[in-house]
Amino acid sequence: MNRSGPRRPLLASMSPAVLILAGYLVTIAIGGVILWLPFCHTRSVTLGDALFTATSALCVTGLIVVDTATAYTTAGKIVLMLLMQIGGLGYMTITVVAVSALRRQGLLLTTRRLATMAGGFATLADILHIAKVIIVASCLAELALAVPLWFAFRQEHGALPAVLHALFHSVSAFNNAGFSSFSTGLVPYRDDGLVILPVMSLIVAGGLGFKVWRDLKHRVLERQPLDLHDKIVLSSTALLLIVPAGLFFLLESSFQDWHWGERLGASLFASVTPRTAGFNTVDYNQMSSFGLLMTMTLMFVGGSPGGTAGGVKTVTAVIVLAWTVATLRGRQSVALFRRTVPADVVVRAFQTVTIATLGLWGACMILSLVETPVYDRHGFLRILFELFSAFGTVGLSTGSATVANASLVADMGFAGRLVVAAAMVVGRAGYLIFAASLIVPVRASYEYAKGEVTL
Repeated sequence: MNRSGPRRPLLASMSPAVLILAGYLVTIAIGGVILWLPFCHTRSVTLGDALFTATSALCVTGLIVVDTATAYTTAGKIVLMLLMQIGGLGYMTITVVAVSALRRQGLLLTTRRLATMAGGFATLADILHIAKVIIVASCLAELALAVPLWFAFRQEHGALPAVLHALFHSVSAFNNAGFSSFSTGLVPYRDDGLVILPVMSLIVAGGLGFKVWRDLKHRVLERQPLDLHDKIVLSSTALLLIVPAGLFFLLESSFQDWHWGERLGASLFASVTPRTAGFNTVDYNQMSSFGLLMTMTLMFVGGSPGGTAGGVKTVTAVIVLAWTVATLRGRQSVALFRRTVPADVVVRAFQTVTIATLGLWGACMILSLVETPVYDRHGFLRILFELFSAFGTVGLSTGSATVANASLVADMGFAGRLVVAAAMVVGRAGYLIFAASLIVPVRASYEYAKGEVTL
């Protein structure tokens, strides 16, 4: 007599956290191997280079170790676009669609729990509907804003090649990936409104989060009020666009020799791209220490929950700051827009910031041990900038003045590249993995006797 019962399928027996991480690693491996095949590159690209590029594309980061424009063929660039699309639309969305087809109740419940934590969706039907809307709306937005990019690129590159360049940059911008099919990035188009304005619009749109766009539509069509989440996202996004742009305009020394129009455009773009697109219209190799630190702050915060951007998220940063201000004023709870933020949300915000800070510090210490020559050559600030860029899935780098996003990782060995690749995966999938690890059976709770602690 068999008392063990029917065996559970391997997929159903895996924990949600392991399932998500495995999905990322498998997709990276498949994408890396395809990029390594001869038809995808024009010159020698090692398997390590291809795997790192696939990791950067899936994690919508944009850090590169070989020049995307010259190293990869049209087929290779299309593979990169697919990886960016998968990573940008969200592993969650793709998982929801795939798991719904499997009809496994346990996995569906897990997916619903994760999506609720990550994007604010309430029901399984809501998630499935939103998943379909996300895919369609994202593709339509990318196609629409590729049109002005095509007009801007066709004069220099020709009508047909401009199609690929326009689509590549449109997908990269909306998904906050930062990959460019030009060796110089967008630096030559610094003053071209047909390029800069659509790219900035796509970056902001992708970083707001799909829940906010859905609620904005309901606000316009049905006059429904925005909830607390939407108000925090919209207000923090506006502040993080305006205030850093003003500081860049007034204080960034590398902009001071330009005329005011060019300075203003560069300052606005420099406040948008670290959250978390990674396109560059300026040479970050020439940026001052103030500019690098400001950019690192924006990369750490990133975009908003449920969107294509990385970072610890705007809502998380706002809640941590609001809690700090509230406690300094002697309050026990956090209130924003005349609404009290639940205590468990405040705890999760601090967990996110703490884990991110410890992870970045640990990665920095490991790199100081395994890549000492790189530290000595480039300095602590630039290495830290690279790690912030990787964790925030941004892709900006101080590594090259001639090749866009040619990162300092190109100077690193296997161990260093592995650390940076891990930072990208954690920065992109870490929140979902962490959230999934919290989905455990409810256990009896208890407390020890309280003790006195002095701070």
